[in-house]
Amino acid sequence: MSNWINYRLDVLANSPAEINQIAERLNQPSADLTKWVAKKHQPVNEAAVGIRELLKFESVTNLGFINQGFNKARRFSLDFKGRYYGIVNSRLGEVSNAYPSATFLLDYSDQQWSYSGRQVIRDGDVIKRIHDGPHQAQAIDWVLLDIFAPFKAEYELGLEFGSLWRQWLADLSGTVNELK
Repeated sequence: MSNWINYRLDVLANSPAEINQIAERLNQPSADLTKWVAKKHQPVNEAAVGIRELLKFESVTNLGFINQGFNKARRFSLDFKGRYYGIVNSRLGEVSNAYPSATFLLDYSDQQWSYSGRQVIRDGDVIKRIHDGPHQAQAIDWVLLDIFAPFKAEYELGLEFGSLWRQWLADLSGTVNELK
């Protein structure tokens, strides 16, 4: 028996066309992923159907412009059983790798085991990550910092990826010192 994992994924793309392509590709398993799953579990045609059922990233909302013709960022959601974690993460890595300049901001949680975390993914690699668990009270984040803030600010301001990280850390440190 495995727990339900919730993924909330914000994708910051470079154009409306790119965000639409990413949205489509998130829900289409690659041939490589299908073959890999088939080797481990079942025939290729059955694996393809199973993966398509698993990878149903729901487009929740546009982030920014409401009009699809201008929007370059979108939020997606996916709930899945924890035993499929590797398959889902492999697909995220593949899609991120196919769009190397898009930024994937993954917010995940498992309320039953009471943990959560955040990952910044770019060009198929996890660039930054933070994990919060076990929580002090079930399903209540304890020390989960918003590591997405500098990356969202860079995106909105048109700055180079990663350029605000050190400033954000310094500002965060100052804020923590004020709390002491």
